[in-house]
Amino acid sequence: MGRKRKPYHYDSDSTPFSRRLQRSLDNPLRLLHRSASAFFVLGSAGKVYTVTLSATPTCDCPDPTTPCKHILFVYIRVLSLPQNDPCLQSYNLLPCQLTRLLSAEVSDEAVAGASIRRRFRELYRRRRDERKRSEKVGDGSTCHVCLGEMGVGGVRLVACGACRGRIIRWRDGDGGDDKYIDLSAYVSEDEDDSEYECMAHGAR
Repeated sequence: MGRKRKPYHYDSDSTPFSRRLQRSLDNPLRLLHRSASAFFVLGSAGKVYTVTLSATPTCDCPDPTTPCKHILFVYIRVLSLPQNDPCLQSYNLLPCQLTRLLSAEVSDEAVAGASIRRRFRELYRRRRDERKRSEKVGDGSTCHVCLGEMGVGGVRLVACGACRGRIIRWRDGDGGDDKYIDLSAYVSEDEDDSEYECMAHGAR
């Protein structure tokens, strides 16, 4: 049996912020990994989103609102901020606030199970290695196969880093499914995993 998380409740009038806050408390979000100011969050649908804490906190999820539920999740359930902390409704963080957040300990209760964290590391490293093996071709270049202009319409092209031959089309950062690591097929492993290791502060 997996861990049982205590239910949260936020008492407030129904506003867009309060609804996002309630989702950050109720949704089955989990922390997969932390690397300095970057927090890799397992979303409720199995996609992995990156929350970056800086003077202007960001999340690469499709929600353009700041703070989104993933940022609020990091604040409250990962870094244990109280629900009335002024950081929660701030678009920008003061240097003292950012220092306080980045020095806070990670709550063990927010950390995903060991099995799904291993899956994440495997897929993350695979994606990183695949991109390292590819070389971006600059905009305005001419394809040596069809002699057409490359990099048109927001579509970037890459050539194999080994043979420098075949041209491969890919979309980078356009919000498509390929932008995010998808762990939805492995979520059941997290639910069944009773081994929840302690994630050390700032572990890479």
